[in-house]
Amino acid sequence: MLDSSYDYLKPFDEIDLIRLGKKGDGGYVISKKSLEADNCLLTFGMSNDWSFEEDFVKHNSQNFVHIYDHTVNLNFFLYRLYKSVKRLLYFKSNFLNIYEKFNELTKYLKLNNSKINHFKYKISNKKELSNKSLEETIKDTGHNGKLMLKIDIEGDEFEILNDITLYSNQIHTLIVEFHELNKNYNKFETLIKEINKKFYIIHIHGNNVTGVNEMGLPNTLEISFLNYNLFFKKNIKTKSKFPIKNLDFPNHKYIEDIEINFTE
Repeated sequence: MLDSSYDYLKPFDEIDLIRLGKKGDGGYVISKKSLEADNCLLTFGMSNDWSFEEDFVKHNSQNFVHIYDHTVNLNFFLYRLYKSVKRLLYFKSNFLNIYEKFNELTKYLKLNNSKINHFKYKISNKKELSNKSLEETIKDTGHNGKLMLKIDIEGDEFEILNDITLYSNQIHTLIVEFHELNKNYNKFETLIKEINKKFYIIHIHGNNVTGVNEMGLPNTLEISFLNYNLFFKKNIKTKSKFPIKNLDFPNHKYIEDIEINFTE
C-alpha cells in the first residue's frame, strides 16, 4: 500500500471508464464522456503503435488525430522489418514476427490517407525549425473546440507540461505516461499538484516494465485526467485498487502487473 503522502495521486471515481487501444502497452483508460466532448485528439509520441488513435477515429466519423513524433519515419519501419528477417537467420525470430513487422510498415504507409496524420516534429519549447511547442500544435489542428491530449515522449513530458494549465480551457482530457520517476520524483510531484488545480485524476496504472521505487510507486506511471470545469460533479476519491480487472492490462504480458493501493 502506498504511503498517505501519495494521496495526491488518488483518482476520483468515474463510473464510465473505458479502454482505447490494445490490451497492453499502447492502450489507455479514459472516461466515455471524453469521446462525447469533441472530435480532436492531439498525440505526442507514436513509435510503432497507434491503436489508441485508431479506436478514437472509429468512434465517430468526424474524429481526427494529429500525432507528433520526430523519431518515426519510413526508415524506422524498414529497419524493424530488416532486423526481424536478419534475426530469423539466427533462430531469434519467426515468420509471425516478420509478418507483424511487415504489417506495421503497411499500416504506416497508409496512415496519412486516414483520419490520423503524422508530423515529424520534436515536441519542445526550444525555438528550432525541427521543433513544435504545445501552443503551436494546438493551433495547427485548426480546431476551434476542445481537444484530448495524449503524451508519451520518454521523459520530455516534464518540459512540455510546465505550461499545461495555460491551455486548460482548450483541453478536456489529458493522458500522460510519466517516465523515470525514480530520478524525477520531486519534479513529478510538483507538476502533478499543479495539474491538479485544473484537472482531476480518474485513472492510474503502473508500467510493469520498469519496476517500482522503495515505496512501491511505479517508476513509469500512466495517468488519465479530466478537466475540472467541464466534468467534475462532486466526485469522491476512489476506493478501487489498481489495476482494474478487464480494464487494465500489463504493458509486458510476461511480467506481473503492478498493484497500486492507496490508504483509506
